[in-house]
Amino acid sequence: MTSVIASNIIFAILGAILAESGLAFLGLESVNSVSWGTMLYWSQAGGALLNGAWYWFVPPGLGIALVGLSLVLMNFSIDQLTNPRLRQERGGKRRGRKNARLGA
Repeated sequence: MTSVIASNIIFAILGAILAESGLAFLGLESVNSVSWGTMLYWSQAGGALLNGAWYWFVPPGLGIALVGLSLVLMNFSIDQLTNPRLRQERGGKRRGRKNARLGA
């Protein structure tokens, strides 16, 4: 159950980050606060994409993407460590299985 609980917690964190930045980008949050969503909101409101000011919207977008990627990779690693079906045996041998050439 550890892998299920950990993956749900990590995906809830990721969902909260994406929801907050999405709501801030739409302007449904206080525009005086500082977050990646408000940075994207002000870059969109200032016409950064039309003016070629990539440095307004790339850093917050890249920050959201990197945090999301790191959370997903942490989820995969926790699942690999705690899920017994995903563990690999040491030495490349599996217990309880006979050699297929000898059995056939």
